[in-house]
Amino acid sequence: MKTFQLKDGRIVRAAAADPGRGCAADAGPFPIQVMDESEFIPPAGDRVVREVLRQLPHASVPFAERAPEGVVGLLALPAPERGGLAQARVLFVLGRDSLSLVGKPEACMRALGDLAEESVPVPHAASVLCELMHRTVRDHPAMLSEVRRDFELLEERLLEGRGRIDRALLMSDSRRLLGLDALYQGMSDMASELADEGDDLVGEADRQRFRALGRQLDRLSARLESLQDHSLQLHSLYQEGIDIRQNSVMQWLTVIATIFMPLTFITSWYGMNFPNMGMTRVPWGYVLVIAVCALVAALEVLFFHRRGWLHFGGGKRVRSGTRRGRRGRSERSDLW
Repeated sequence: MKTFQLKDGRIVRAAAADPGRGCAADAGPFPIQVMDESEFIPPAGDRVVREVLRQLPHASVPFAERAPEGVVGLLALPAPERGGLAQARVLFVLGRDSLSLVGKPEACMRALGDLAEESVPVPHAASVLCELMHRTVRDHPAMLSEVRRDFELLEERLLEGRGRIDRALLMSDSRRLLGLDALYQGMSDMASELADEGDDLVGEADRQRFRALGRQLDRLSARLESLQDHSLQLHSLYQEGIDIRQNSVMQWLTVIATIFMPLTFITSWYGMNFPNMGMTRVPWGYVLVIAVCALVAALEVLFFHRRGWLHFGGGKRVRSGTRRGRRGRSERSDLW
């Protein structure tokens, strides 16, 4: 078990606590505890804590529930190996003057250590919980802006008619957006519930922190929804380009087959071994057949050209005005 304490409104590292103290209420002068699931002893008769602990290995959405010990729930923390993307889920028990974090000790210690190193003002245990929630999404605005720039670059290449784009980048950015809607919604609900806490478990200053965090999460949700729509449009444009190339190939094959169809008929007709076929015994017969074949091919090419069947793939689909308008809207939405 690792312990921290609050001193002069700052979080500092404390000496190791007694491993037998599994509940936040027994923390004494150490209001913040970090422990593994095997070290945590749920309070006797507290069904809510036991139920949340049972859901810990399987839950994926942050939430908070009222319990006799205070507030218990699931918290998402940035995993050390994934940077700003929230992957580590830990159980938290928030009391009047204590906070216990259960599970993923590495992620918990890293987040608390960063708070201590940066000297973030956290006068209460609820302040620590709010700052941990904020750190979960602190790097997400930059990450969403990076995804938006990638999408705009890919869209520009697609609109210019370039068939080959970085599909790995497109799929990677799309995967980075998966699950963020549930994360933002769960954290927003949790921030609203803690901001509306009726008793003195959360002070007025901390309520303002949670309300500000909820507004930030709402802005992130709006940006995420816009990026998800943009991702669907890019996939549609990419699939449209594939369909156009496939149609172009089929069009080439159709035109070539149509041109050679009458020529094949003529050559097949004169390939029959009948002695009384026309123009087989005259000197200019061979030249005439070649001329007729060339004339038929030329007339077919002229016909296909006038019908527009020889223009394959079209020109560049540059819609600069539309792209500038979309980029302007994206930049305005970036001012969250």
